[in-house]
Amino acid sequence: MAKQQTGIIEITMGLRAALAPLVARQMEAVRHVYTAMQPMIEHAEQHPEVWDQWRRERDAEAQLGSCHCLCGLHREQAEGVCTGQAAQGVAMLFDSPTFGPTAVRMCRPCAQANAERRAAVLA
Repeated sequence: MAKQQTGIIEITMGLRAALAPLVARQMEAVRHVYTAMQPMIEHAEQHPEVWDQWRRERDAEAQLGSCHCLCGLHREQAEGVCTGQAAQGVAMLFDSPTFGPTAVRMCRPCAQANAERRAAVLA
């Protein structure tokens, strides 16, 4: 029993030693990001209207939602076209095994690519 515990401790210590450089690199990356963002943060603190504008933009995006385009289905037809934001009134109907027919909101380029893909399948 003592030999098994020693093995687990050695494995744990080895894992800790292996992860230490990774954690150190991640912390260094976080410091670089913070340093790069510091001027922007200071500017925003001195100009509250920046935060107000940001909040308005976030609220407007939330109203539209994000594109849920299932890009993997049309990557070969429309790689790199997704805008990431759903367009007003643009959705395609998918048959979800869990929820049944479901309207999936999309950006216009993704909806177009999906429509082309569906047309090719039906042809």
